[in-house]
Amino acid sequence: MKSALRRVAIKKTSVRRSPVKIPAYLLESDAPATSGLTGPGKKFALGPEMPAAHFAVEATPLPEAYGTGRLYVTPRDPHWLYAHWDLTPQQQFRHNARSVDRHLILRLYEGAFGRPPVAEIHVHPESRHWFAHVERAQTVYITELGYYRTSRRWKSLAISSPTKTPAERISADATVEFATIPLELPFETMLELLREGNQEKLPLAQAIAQLRVSRPTALTPSPEMTGWTEEQVQALAEFIARDRAPHGDPSSHEISGLMGGQIAGNMPPPPTGEYDVSSFFGGADLSSPYGGGAAGGNDFWLQVNAELIVHGATQPEATVTFAGVPISLRPDGSFSFRFALPDGQYELPVVAVAADGTDGRAALLAFTRATEIRGDVVAAPQDPALAPPPQTG
Repeated sequence: MKSALRRVAIKKTSVRRSPVKIPAYLLESDAPATSGLTGPGKKFALGPEMPAAHFAVEATPLPEAYGTGRLYVTPRDPHWLYAHWDLTPQQQFRHNARSVDRHLILRLYEGAFGRPPVAEIHVHPESRHWFAHVERAQTVYITELGYYRTSRRWKSLAISSPTKTPAERISADATVEFATIPLELPFETMLELLREGNQEKLPLAQAIAQLRVSRPTALTPSPEMTGWTEEQVQALAEFIARDRAPHGDPSSHEISGLMGGQIAGNMPPPPTGEYDVSSFFGGADLSSPYGGGAAGGNDFWLQVNAELIVHGATQPEATVTFAGVPISLRPDGSFSFRFALPDGQYELPVVAVAADGTDGRAALLAFTRATEIRGDVVAAPQDPALAPPPQTG
């Protein structure tokens, strides 16, 4: 009996198994667990955030041509016109293939279209623009683009708008008009107001003046310009009307000095340190040289002159000497000087020393001018305030 019970007990013991452990991640539900939030929380609930949009960053190149077939002509100066025709390479290739000359031709008409052309210019097969020389200044020209087919039959491709070449001499009209552009008004709005009043084709000064009368509530009152006299207005008019081709437009400081400092009284002074070496070498001035044609009635003349401009930069705290003379630097460490340059040899040493004196740099600038005159050549007018640099030989 005991042996039978023992066998049963052993049998029951042998069928017992340890409990199965299931991994925790298999018991997780599909819904994300909500973590407990601490702190004051969000003040505003803005909802889910939209994903950031991704756009292509590659810039699309502009086409080489649009193929409109139009011909654009504009004057470059009294005797040269610039022509440009909008043809794609494929279009130009087809036209060149049909041309007996294997290229296009520009025809120039003087005064009006329909007259015999005053010039025919054969252009390169691959060209889509050209400079065309004309004989007469202050004259209206019309340009035609085309080519000759078989039997010298003319094929017209495009005709430009009439283009008038400018005069060879400066206009004697020295009238000056001033207009205060309303900066507080967007340009598109101002242009729309001018269109409504049919004033967009007028000069800007006249258009704004009429707009202030017709629409006084649309623009702020024009500020009163005090301190102007008839002599100042006349001086400014003559200054603007004279020939400034050799040296470009006047600077604000030139105008300020010309008008006695009253018109441009609010203009900032020249940068500190610019041309500070003038007190040592007779003055290197900020203004440009004076231009102008030859006196008298000569039909042909030549004027020539030369100037020297030296410029550079270093650390703003450095000490710089120019030809042995200490100079002042601009806040960014740059410097520049302008001198007259008569015939001769010049050596200009530039030395820069670091603020702590542990490092330095130097440059020796050598210049030579030797003018050879052939024919009746005179020196072009130059700013009398300019002095030559120190001459070494």
